This record gives sequence, C-alpha cells and structure tokens, in this order.
Amino acid sequence: MNSQARLLPLGDFKPADEWQTHVNEIFYGIQGPGIHNHFQTYVSRDHRLAHALAEDYFQQARKRTSKSQHRFVMEWGVGNGNLAGSFLSHLQSIDTEAQVYPHTRYILCDFSMEILRGARNNPRLKNHAGKFFTIQIDANSMDCFRKQTVDKVISNEIWDDLATKVLLKQDDSLFEEYLQPLIDPDDAGMDFDRFTKLFNEKNLDSLKHCPQVLPLIFWERTYQRVDIEDWPQADVLQVHVDHLENGTPVPINLGALTTLRRARHLLTDDGLGYTGMDYGMYSLQELNLSGRPYFNLYGGQYTFMVNFELLGDWGKATGYTSVEKEYQHRYVGKHLHDRVISVVELVQTHNDAPDMPPWDRDILMLKTLHALNKVYQSPYASKMEYPAMPGTPNAQHQQINELANSLSANGVPDTVAYVSEKEVGQVSADLAELGYVEQNYTPLFQGPVEPVSFVVMNFR
Repeated sequence: MNSQARLLPLGDFKPADEWQTHVNEIFYGIQGPGIHNHFQTYVSRDHRLAHALAEDYFQQARKRTSKSQHRFVMEWGVGNGNLAGSFLSHLQSIDTEAQVYPHTRYILCDFSMEILRGARNNPRLKNHAGKFFTIQIDANSMDCFRKQTVDKVISNEIWDDLATKVLLKQDDSLFEEYLQPLIDPDDAGMDFDRFTKLFNEKNLDSLKHCPQVLPLIFWERTYQRVDIEDWPQADVLQVHVDHLENGTPVPINLGALTTLRRARHLLTDDGLGYTGMDYGMYSLQELNLSGRPYFNLYGGQYTFMVNFELLGDWGKATGYTSVEKEYQHRYVGKHLHDRVISVVELVQTHNDAPDMPPWDRDILMLKTLHALNKVYQSPYASKMEYPAMPGTPNAQHQQINELANSLSANGVPDTVAYVSEKEVGQVSADLAELGYVEQNYTPLFQGPVEPVSFVVMNFR
C-alpha cells in the first residue's frame, strides 16, 4: 500500500451498507466468468454439504410430496452450480422409490447472467436437464413470484454480501459506522477524475477494463451518533442492543433480514423452510468478544460477518415458528456419522506452514491431498486444478505440476472440502511423515474455537 498521504477520496463518507453494496455491485458486475477464482466456499467443488441438505430435504419432502404436484426448490445466489448439481444428484440416488426427485424442480436465481451461464454448464447439473431452471433476477425483485408457491429456499454465503450496517455501543449511546473509499491516483490507471466518475456511476462497461483497481481501495472509517427507531424491526434490534458490550463494532445484516421476509412470503404453508449458510458470530458470546473481526475484503469485494444471534431473533419476529442454527461442520458431520474438518484447516495445523514460502505451502497441500486420497473416495469424478502461482521457482513449479497432475479424479475435490475424522485417522502415519503432529489437528474435530465460524440456519 502506498503512503496514505497520497490517497484521494472517491466519494464522501456514507453509512457502511451504502458503500458496501456499491462496491460489491461493481465487483460482481465486472468479473465475468472468472468470478469464482476470487474465493472458494464449501460448495464450490465439494459435495458433502450439498448431500446433507439433500438428505434433510428428502426426509421432509417424502412425507408431504403429492405425486400429482411439483415441488419447487429455489436457490438464491447460485455460485458455479455445484450445490444444485450435487443436491439433485444425491437426491436422485437416495430416492430409490421415486417419491421425491421426479416431482422436484430446482430454480437457480441470480442477478448475473454470466454466473447463470456458468451454472448451466456445470457438468453435474447438466445431468438433470428438465429438473432445473435458471432465472436472472435481483434479490429485491423476488415479489414477482407468486406468494406461497415455493417449498424450499436455499442460500449459501449471500448474507455477508448483502446490505449491512455497523453499530457501536457506548453506554446509552449508539454510533453507526461510516465508510469512505480512497485510492492513490496513480493506481487508477487513468485520469483520476474520470475514474472517480466511472466508479460513482458504477459504469461496469468501462470498469471491466480495470478490475485490478478495486483491491487497491483503502477504506477509511468513522462513527456518527445514530437513532435506530426507524430501522427495520427496531424493537427486536433494541432488545439485541441491550445485550451488547461497549466498544465492539457489531454487524446489523439488514439485507439478510430482507431475505427472511421474502422467503417467508414465497414459502407454502406446509413448505420445508429457508436454509441459509454463511460465516459469522454464532451467539452473543462471540459477538461481544473484543477485537474479533467483523468484515472482510476479497479482491475488492467488501463483505460483513453475519450476526446469527440477531438473525435468529428477526426470524421469529418475521413469523417463522421454528428457527434453528448449527455449526456447519457439525451439520455435515451428523450426516456422515462422523466429525469433520476442512483440508485447509488440517494444513494450517502444520508447525512449519505459517513460515513456509507460498510455493512450499502449495507442495505441502498437494502432498496432504495425496495422503488423504488413499482413503477418500468421491462419488463424482472431477480433476482438481492446482496451477503454480506466478513467481514460483522452477524446481518447485515442476514439483507442483507433477503432484497436481497425478491427483486422483475421485479424490478430495477441493482444498476447502470436508474430510472426516476416520479418513484423517486412517492416513495419520502418512501425515506424520509430512511433519504433521496428531495432537495439533485432533482438537479441531471437537468443533469451532474461533469467534467467526460457518453456520447453517433453518427457518420454518
């Protein structure tokens, strides 16, 4: 980052949710098909979370499905289509008596046509022609669907992208976070005034030519006193605020609240509810931890952690009769009848990993995958791509290519894929040869210990 003295503002201070949604609209609008290269989620390539969702859906739907009636599953924010493809594939495989799968219609909703095109081309999803449909639609336009026509709504990691305000409590006063974007004019790659105009107007056609600029934005923050009486669900929010500690910024996920309302509007009376998955603070205990993170920046994208405690309170106030939350790891483990962690979590326990050059860490990851692949067997053939990063020395570059090219097509599908305690235990000797210490990774299977974790919420 260049000296802050050189930074110039791209606009005035505004409430955090206004600049957040502004820059995210630009981010998603200019990335095109390469959008998924910027981040991975637990459904990008892995199937285990999708399978758990499909099993839950099957258990509930087979009690209610009428053979003469379609049941509609709607996914908001479709990623690369892997969640839908894995969901439908597993549903088909477990529905041996054809009670549910033949009547299920899966609707993928996203505001980006580029993303929808990519999802439609997902090989796993293409196996279910006639069972799925894609619809380009903005999250704010869901009212175009008829009331009480959807049986299940699913979303994965969209709440963190949606409009979020930030509150800071100080005794009897509340303060709202304001953001201001700044950038070194030399980094704009064009006349600064022109770039500022394009940025503020969200001119996607022009900004597509300079996607590398977004990560160079520096976000200045300040706080202004605020009255929340006119905020949505202010009575519920005030009760929540009464339980907050002083001085800790707390995300107020207004966009997530909107999804709860829209899902409630769309779900049938005997519908199977809205399942949302995201990362954030599980309860008040994590929410009130001083110094814990509350936002993230990914390649210019601005995301906020999810306040699951408040979301649960909002869900009840919105009219859901049942609101449940569960750590995502435990949710997946329950369906596997084992405890799970992700591969990247395993690698992070290696004593040398924090100090390794990035290419050596890549080699460690690939060798770890090879070890796990001795026992891991995916039901889907999918060769993982693992290119060497720019700047990798020749010897390590060649080793990475050799290790990546020899990965099993039915092995661990992703670096953030879930692996079970049994699978890790079966190759513990191989992991020890790579330098892993069993006492370092076995505690991870007990459950999350960080203030920010991945969570599944069910609203019915």
